[in-house]
Amino acid sequence: MKIFLIFCSLFTILSAQGKKPEWVEKRPNSPGYYHGVGVVPKSGATSEYLQRAKDAALNDIAQQIVVSINASQKSSISEKLENFNEEYQSAVQTSTKADLEGVEAVDTWDGGDQYWVYHRLSIAEYKRLQGEKLKKATALALDFYGKAKNSEKANNAGEALQGYMQALAAAEKFLGETMEVQYGTAKIFLVNEIFTSLHSVLNTVELKAKNPKVDAQVGKPLRVPLEVIVTNAVSSAPLQNFPVRYSFIRGSGDIVSSARSDKNGIASTQIAKVAATDKLQLVKAEADPAAMLGDGISPVIAALVKSFNLPMVHFTMNVVSLSIAFETEESLLGKPLKLPRIEPMLKNTLSSQGFSFVDDPSKANILISIKANGRDGGEYSGMYSVYVDANISVTDLNSGEEVYKTSLNNVKGVSINFDKAGMKAYDEIAADLQKKVIPKILEQIKK
Repeated sequence: MKIFLIFCSLFTILSAQGKKPEWVEKRPNSPGYYHGVGVVPKSGATSEYLQRAKDAALNDIAQQIVVSINASQKSSISEKLENFNEEYQSAVQTSTKADLEGVEAVDTWDGGDQYWVYHRLSIAEYKRLQGEKLKKATALALDFYGKAKNSEKANNAGEALQGYMQALAAAEKFLGETMEVQYGTAKIFLVNEIFTSLHSVLNTVELKAKNPKVDAQVGKPLRVPLEVIVTNAVSSAPLQNFPVRYSFIRGSGDIVSSARSDKNGIASTQIAKVAATDKLQLVKAEADPAAMLGDGISPVIAALVKSFNLPMVHFTMNVVSLSIAFETEESLLGKPLKLPRIEPMLKNTLSSQGFSFVDDPSKANILISIKANGRDGGEYSGMYSVYVDANISVTDLNSGEEVYKTSLNNVKGVSINFDKAGMKAYDEIAADLQKKVIPKILEQIKK
């Protein structure tokens, strides 16, 4: 009877899961199709692993397409792309997957703890659809290219750059194609001409820092804007409406990253706050072709732009650290300590972070208040105990706001007399501040 029940249970399970299909055992390879097989663990909600399996199958198909795309791209544009890297290939695969049409869901299989999906795509159908898209993309790219070429002839580098970037975006899904077209009286390979023209325009642009060295202070805005003069490298004529991107390459702060040059060729930005404490910080300003396409720039184009040789310039910021004043009351059994224990440790750590110290709070940016006292904890068998309570407060004197405070209570020290017991307790507080509190103080100061 038991054997019969076991057999029935096993039959039920196998019936539910179904017989393992041939495509699970051996990858399908029938000609004329791209085959995509996706297998994922059955974890999470049913809808989640079903979607993951489908995505895996589509990724499988996209990868097969990308292999052929990459082969043709490497032969036609690799000279234009100094870094034909993994990031670019990943972006191409993601774009290809998103653009798939005509995919046929062939079969699924429930493998118990795994779920399998089999999709396929007719190569002929894919090529037919791609052919239609290629015609539209070629026409659009050629239109943008023609307008950009006219802008370039008129010495309008900003509009020319925008036109070439729009042409590149129109052709992005077919960068492996030569796109041979009639332009004027000659035939050209459009993709190659777009890349050549982009680099040609960028090579005619020169960036100069109007104020290459500036002074700044930690925690405060830069008093003057950073300004770049954008000109034609040959004629020195100012270029209007040219995109420039600013970024820290050493140090950090709240910076407006994007700017456009005005009629005088000046592109400026503001730093709302210098966050890092480095005494020497560097900001880079470089041409920003991606800005011509707005926020909707694709990962493929973004990856390509990184391969461009962009004109750039650097700013040097000499950063003055924040000044800190201390108000310290450290005592033991009601008597002030001759040599404070907590303040020196704080100063040593903050000094290593670039901060300076003043005695007069009216000349400081930050005030750190320390109040600590050691209490009699009693004596037992010749050993004396002291309990120390400490309160730390950090105030931003520019705003008057208390930005951080903490208390450490009942920190115990034991030794052969009260003085040594008190020092042990104070040293315990210092060690705790070193590990836990100092990082939090620094975080608040740099906000």
